[in-house]
Amino acid sequence: MHPLPKDSHIELQEGFTDPFRYRPHPCVQAAAWETIMHIDATPELSSSFAEGKMLGVLIVSDSEGKLGYLRGFSGNTGGRSEIEGFVSPIYDLTSPDGYFKVKEKEISEINERIRQLTESEELSSIRKEIEKARHDMDEALKVQKARMQILKAERDEIRCETQDSSRLAMLIKESQFEKAELKRLKMSWENRISLLNQTLDTLTREISDLKRQRKEMSDALQEWIFRQYVVHNANGERSSIYKIFSQDGLLPPGGTGECAAPKMLEYAYRHDLKPIAMGEFWYGASPESAVRTKGHFYPSCTSKCKPLLSYMLKGIRISTSDSPEECAGYIPEALYIDEDIIVISKRSGVPSVPGMNGILSIQERLEKVYGHIESVHRLDMDTSGVMVFARNPVSAVNLRQQFEEHTIKKTYRARLSHPEEGICLKKGDEGRVIIPLSSDYDERPRQKADDVQGKEAITDFEVEDIRENGQIDIIFRPMTGRTHQLRVHSAHIRGLGHPIVGDLLYGGESHSRLCLHAAELVIRHPATGESMTFESFSEIYR
Repeated sequence: MHPLPKDSHIELQEGFTDPFRYRPHPCVQAAAWETIMHIDATPELSSSFAEGKMLGVLIVSDSEGKLGYLRGFSGNTGGRSEIEGFVSPIYDLTSPDGYFKVKEKEISEINERIRQLTESEELSSIRKEIEKARHDMDEALKVQKARMQILKAERDEIRCETQDSSRLAMLIKESQFEKAELKRLKMSWENRISLLNQTLDTLTREISDLKRQRKEMSDALQEWIFRQYVVHNANGERSSIYKIFSQDGLLPPGGTGECAAPKMLEYAYRHDLKPIAMGEFWYGASPESAVRTKGHFYPSCTSKCKPLLSYMLKGIRISTSDSPEECAGYIPEALYIDEDIIVISKRSGVPSVPGMNGILSIQERLEKVYGHIESVHRLDMDTSGVMVFARNPVSAVNLRQQFEEHTIKKTYRARLSHPEEGICLKKGDEGRVIIPLSSDYDERPRQKADDVQGKEAITDFEVEDIRENGQIDIIFRPMTGRTHQLRVHSAHIRGLGHPIVGDLLYGGESHSRLCLHAAELVIRHPATGESMTFESFSEIYR
């Protein structure tokens, strides 16, 4: 346990950090900054983490009430799972004589055998021979068919010149013989290719058998690993990671239990330390796809950590930064309403459409007053600003088509953080960000840059102002409407490199809300075709 940084004072919060939605406690930020400076000042550590690694700090208290903090890192680095000053892994797989290493070596040997067979000269040679045989067969059949065409033409001429029945019968026999000869030629080649394919099947069958054996061994080893990973919770219960996931009919993804958060929590439980506050942050180079910036905090991953941390945090009351009670009676005021549409300005912290987070959506709140309405687009729960809903099916179809065809003009205002890694922006700067986006399935609901599978995403921007603290007030005009488009284009190193202030998912500076506001919406009225502009005051400037 490391002592808290000097001059850092922690006021006990009402609940422990929600790993999937939190604003880092000031003491967590101080501990993280101290950890970063320690790594920067230690060449061996800075070299180990240089390529990029998720780290974490956990504020704890011991049995006497003394406060301190733990450090953790995800996975291993430089082939090491233990580094002085950081918590130990839940289960150490790196022992050279241990079961894991022995089985891993056996799997590696199978991999090598597969590689040798796949790259063997024998396999390459038989494939080339089959390819040549197929080519030669096609050529031989082509020659035979051409010859048959010539002979047929000659027979047709004879038929026109003779009425001799015996001669005509002979011509028929010649035609039948040539067709049979073509079939025999084709069969001869097919038999030759079949023999070659049998040889190929013998070689590839061994590869397939080895791959099946490798999968079975890998699956068995993975299950063995997760049965060894035994974790605890605040209720004093213990369970293997395998059992935690299997109770929900799931299999743990590879690497489960290796993230910083579960490693730190398990260390705390095993050493009678009480968890108080936690945060995970990035150190090192930013990756090409996911949004990661040195020193920025990010939520825990969902695919690996959601079930695991849900178990490990049993017995601990979790802090909720967004309380449903805060907006229990909130009904948005209509900016415009007629028999076809209703336009409102949504507040931050309320979902646009019904979901599973326990908070009534804007759509549900409006329906209490105006009756049935239909959603035609949405804003992120944490984004505020102008939204339009349809009041009948015909209007809904029309408006959805406008959104799909990108004829609706949208203007957003945002306030951006000012990390050192971001591009230098000046007041009045204009530009365009183009980064294709796709879902990050291991980190839902986050999105990632994806040049292969991603959908086109285009954002125009204009810098309104640079504040004294370095934060940037900016106008966005999205040309497309991808999920989290503005948030990723702001934060990603291939975009602006400046996360939106208060963006819990993409590393923005801590703030009471996401500083992103849909300030203007220009649509064609679904019934009259009239162009209509709706504006909303930018709540982020309050």
